[in-house]
This record gives sequence, structure tokens and C-alpha cells, in this order.
Amino acid sequence: MSLIRQSRPALATVAALAGIVGVQRTVQAALGSRGHTAVAQSPEFLAWSAFVSVSVVIYIHVFVRTVRVVRPPSRAVLAVSIIAYLLVGGVVLKLLTGHGPAGTLDTVPLVMRPLYAVAEVAAAPAVIGLWLVHARLRQVDHLLEQWPERSDPVLTELLRSRTDLRRCLAGLSLIASTALINTAALRKAHLAYGLRPEQFPSALVLLYGAAVTAIVALIYVPAFLAWRERATNLISTVYPVPADARPSEEWTSGRARLSDLVGVDATVAKTLGAAFGILAPLATSLLSVYIPELKPGP
Repeated sequence: MSLIRQSRPALATVAALAGIVGVQRTVQAALGSRGHTAVAQSPEFLAWSAFVSVSVVIYIHVFVRTVRVVRPPSRAVLAVSIIAYLLVGGVVLKLLTGHGPAGTLDTVPLVMRPLYAVAEVAAAPAVIGLWLVHARLRQVDHLLEQWPERSDPVLTELLRSRTDLRRCLAGLSLIASTALINTAALRKAHLAYGLRPEQFPSALVLLYGAAVTAIVALIYVPAFLAWRERATNLISTVYPVPADARPSEEWTSGRARLSDLVGVDATVAKTLGAAFGILAPLATSLLSVYIPELKPGP
């Protein structure tokens, strides 16, 4: 049993590499159908299919890493969250898989539709997890009303929710970043295929990236603000402001320790910047390759 546990990282790496190879062959077969074999095997479309293959493996990783944060306060809340996600995801999928720029390779939708579907499935635990964090935090209010009899569950839930928030945001930012790079790679492949730049403008790629980032922020920020509000309420409950407005050294140090433990000093900008900043250098470098207009002038 211990040997199996120790070999899990190696097995996961082998499985990931096998998955990349398998997905790329499937993508190439789909692109090369309808008489487009030569186009599918061009360097640009080969590069794009490679990005797609890596993205699928990344999406699977994100799903596995975030599914554990789905801890609903009740089955009813989980059911409502899943139904809401299916409805919203269906609308988004319909919008994303609509008609693309005129003149694009007609076999590309055979890849894009499944890719969007896999991305939405991968994002489901993170999105639903954020909604459930918001729902669980409402219970913290009831626990604070029973302070100090119910003190332990409050701190435990806040620390757990903070971890869940970070994991969900990291997963969603990873999906958003890979989606942007894939779109830029697809644009370059289509330009090599003969599409004119004005038919697939670079601004469209950046607009897509901005839209995806905005969606992630709209999902994450309300949950984060709700968490921070409860964290602040906990600190104010444990260490209320002295009535004489003269905080003692013990009060100051204790409040500072609790604030540091909970992490209440984190801001929206700091957390979003940290999540998207991890991949920013890589994304910027790749985008400058696939969108030459972004390269700085001499």
C-alpha cells in the first residue's frame, strides 16, 4: 500500500502524458475530417491542437483538485446550486459555440464544442464551491449570535472557507488563462490558413480574455467579501473595542494574532492579483508570440 502511495505522482505524470497524446490524436482526427488532413497537420494547427490537449489535462486536474471543496450545508442547497450552474452553463455554452468569424476552418467547431463542455464541467466544482462557501458563511452569523458557547465552529469554518476560496479561485484562473492562450493560438492558426486579420481581430481575443476574467471575478468577489465580513465580525466579537477607547497591550497583540491567523488583511485586488499573476508571465509571453501586435515597440 505504501509503495502505491509513493508511486502516485509518477503514475499521475504518466497518465497526464498519455492523456495529452490521446487527446491530441483525437483533435487531429476531428480537424482533419472533411478533407482537411493537410491543414490539420500544418505547424500552426498542430501547435493549437497541442494546447488543446494540455488544456484538457489541466481541466481534469482542476476538477479533481476542486471537487473536494463541494461541502454543502444541506442537500437542498447543493441541488439548487447544481441546477443553477446547469442553467447558466447551458446559456454560456450556447453563446460560446455560436457562429465564429467567417472563413474559419469548418472542422474547428468539432473540437471547440467538446472543449468548452469539458471546461465547464471542470469549472463546476469551483463555481459551485464558491456558492456553497457563501451559503455556509450564513451559518457563521448564527454561530456568532451564540458566542462564546459556539466559538470553535466559527474559526474552523472561516479557516476552511478561506482555503476553499483560494483553491476555487486558483482553479478558475487556470481555466481562464488556458482559454485565452488557446484562443490566441487558434487565431494564429486561422491566419496561417488564409483568414485575414480583420476577420479575426486580435482585439476579439483580448475581449474574450477580459470577459472570462470578469466572469471569474463576479463569481469570486461576492463570496470573498462575505467571508471577510464574517472574519471581521469574529475579530470584533472576540476582541471588542474597549469602552474607554484605551486598548491594552494584551488586547492589541491578541487582536493582531487573531487577524493574522484568519487572514482578514487580504484584499480583493491582492487575492485576484495573486491568482492570475502566477500565470501572467507565461500568458504574456505566449500572447506576444500569437498576437504580435502586443509586442512592445523598439
